[in-house]
Amino acid sequence: MNLDEIVCNCTGVTKGMIKEAVEAGASTLEDVQEATGAGTVCGACLEDVKNLVEALVKEQSR
Repeated sequence: MNLDEIVCNCTGVTKGMIKEAVEAGASTLEDVQEATGAGTVCGACLEDVKNLVEALVKEQSR
C-alpha cells in the first residue's frame, strides 16, 4: 500500500493519514471523517475511504 497516495483530493488526505487514524482508534467511516476530514467536502471519495477503513480495521483485528 502506498501510504503517500491521496484518497481525498479536496482535503489532501492520504492512505497513511487514514491508517494513522485507524491505529489511533478510529473504526468507522465517521470516525475517520472526524479525525482527518476525508470525504467531508464533495463526497466523491466516500466509497474509497469506507473500503480502506474497513480493510484497515479488519487487518488490525488479526
